[in-house]
Amino acid sequence: MLVKPPDDRKPQLVPAEGVKFDKDALYYDMSGEKYLIILNQHAFKKTIYFKNQQPSTRNGTDNDVKSLKKVFGNLGFKGDNIIEFRNLEYEGIIKNLTAIATQDHSKTSCICVTILTYGDSGGEPKLFFVQACRGGNMDAGNTVSLDSHSDSVLTVPTHADFLVLCSTVEDHLSYRDMNGSWMIQALCHIIQHNYEELDLLHMITLMNRLVAYEKSTYTPSNKAMMNKKRMPETRFTLTKLLKF
Repeated sequence: MLVKPPDDRKPQLVPAEGVKFDKDALYYDMSGEKYLIILNQHAFKKTIYFKNQQPSTRNGTDNDVKSLKKVFGNLGFKGDNIIEFRNLEYEGIIKNLTAIATQDHSKTSCICVTILTYGDSGGEPKLFFVQACRGGNMDAGNTVSLDSHSDSVLTVPTHADFLVLCSTVEDHLSYRDMNGSWMIQALCHIIQHNYEELDLLHMITLMNRLVAYEKSTYTPSNKAMMNKKRMPETRFTLTKLLKF
């Protein structure tokens, strides 16, 4: 996911010495700094978010962290730019992500935020490819300087250049074992073996295939959970191809 500054901040011009922006380029400029932020929820407290119950410990999640650090470290995400937050509560998550988002990112190519936690259903639409309004808000956009002419600027939508990858479709369970979660392990495997040839969306498609065709639950002691499937889901507003 690409992190944007809060909506109440004024649009900023990207300095000429920062990562270059060329609206006609096919690929994103990945020559700048790259950040991997990992929110790793291994253990939980009893809170209202879980109906005053204490969820079970997420065993196996540390293996996901190890895989993410290894794979993204090989992609040019430097050691100091790979940051893990462990077992933060809501206020801590918001505080730390806000601090990261409000830094000067003129020399940043991308920020990947990985959330390893439990989830619940939301209120997302169940229809796809619908051309219709989704509210009354209007987007003034953000202003960036163009690569080819330092005195020329372009206004882009505020919500452009995001990618959200969910481990499962809404209202369905996500699976994990002692080796880690299906999606994170599959994603790291696909990226590790294909990043030199393929862009991110193509690799996500291969990850989808791996999870869909090769993963099933194996719980002999629980017949109701035996041989169950899962399908990851991606939403994105990317305007270029992203190749590590």
